Amino acid sequence: MALFTTFITTPIVMAVYKPARRVAPYKNRTVKRKDLDTELRLLACFHSSRNIPTMINLVECSRGTRKRGRLCVYAMHLMELSERSSAISVVHKARKNGLPFWNKKRDDRDQMVIAFEAYQQLSSVTIRPMTAISALNTIYEDICTSAHQKRAAMILLPFHKHQRVDGSLESLGHSLQEVNQRVLRHSPCSVGILIDRGFGGTTQVSASDVSYKIVVPFFGGSDDMEALAFGMRMAEHPGIMLTVLKLVPESGKTLLTLEGQDTNVIRVENDKNSNSEADSEIFFSEFVQHAAKKLQDSVTHEERVVESKADVVAALKSMSKNNLFMVGRMPPIAPLLISTDTPELGPVGSFLASSNFSNTASVLVIQHYYPNGNPHPFVDEEENGVTDDGTDTLV
Repeated sequence: MALFTTFITTPIVMAVYKPARRVAPYKNRTVKRKDLDTELRLLACFHSSRNIPTMINLVECSRGTRKRGRLCVYAMHLMELSERSSAISVVHKARKNGLPFWNKKRDDRDQMVIAFEAYQQLSSVTIRPMTAISALNTIYEDICTSAHQKRAAMILLPFHKHQRVDGSLESLGHSLQEVNQRVLRHSPCSVGILIDRGFGGTTQVSASDVSYKIVVPFFGGSDDMEALAFGMRMAEHPGIMLTVLKLVPESGKTLLTLEGQDTNVIRVENDKNSNSEADSEIFFSEFVQHAAKKLQDSVTHEERVVESKADVVAALKSMSKNNLFMVGRMPPIAPLLISTDTPELGPVGSFLASSNFSNTASVLVIQHYYPNGNPHPFVDEEENGVTDDGTDTLV
């Protein structure tokens, strides 16, 4: 019994106890930042080849025009660990250093990553492919750890539903939905969930052919400010037309109490995560000034007063002919749907992703990074570590 206890203790402890990895801290965890000339790093995740054209088109829109603030994209193929011995042997080899499997050899590259590498040859965007092989109930750990290791400002995730021929959205499984929900809870940076309704078509669009109309509904709060900051970067692309629709309640009311129906659940989460109304107003006024100086040809903004949820729905539907909606996950507004099976999209994103809205407009639901949102991070930052210097520390 003594020998048995001695030999069995170590593997049990290693299986149960997973200490957080210690790395140097980094500061650019959001798209919204003071220094716009710093490099923007995105972790773009995809499950299959179906996600690739839209993800590449979104990356093309995000590349900006700055010489110093270049875009670096880590394209991560999410592969579910099967019970086949070949897959298990690959994982054992890949996990020797405790990190996801980084594809670096030319002879065993994932074929789906070739599309990203081909795009890199035609653009100024840096593409670094990688593959994460794990069980679906733990793959979110690889995503969050990789985002921290690569110092990403945003994680881009595909929605767990794909569009059918008739325009409706079909679920690919509840397990994929749980992956997105867990990444939202544990992410070390901002997160974007992409509902694809054919953004750019089924093939990659060249830079000269990009011609998209993007809408950012602005209600206020941290998530909406992050969405607007991302939209401002996209507006730098010569083929992008950005419309910012600011929706404000009539005097004496708030968006949380439209039609007199207070929503305590939404209020609690927004009180915990959002900035004050004054911060939102300051940021929006800065956006108006920036757009007037540098983006006057590609940005328009308007303000509409709404008295009810029906007014909000009507305002959003009036913009449904645009190609892409970018909305904050938890803006301070009452839910636009009575019930939904996609709570991770928030009160507005759930409506935009429903069949009640549109079958042509894609949606990007964005959650701002919250420093206190994850009490149990997978990575511990060194107290005296070097802050983000813009270099890639992983080999």
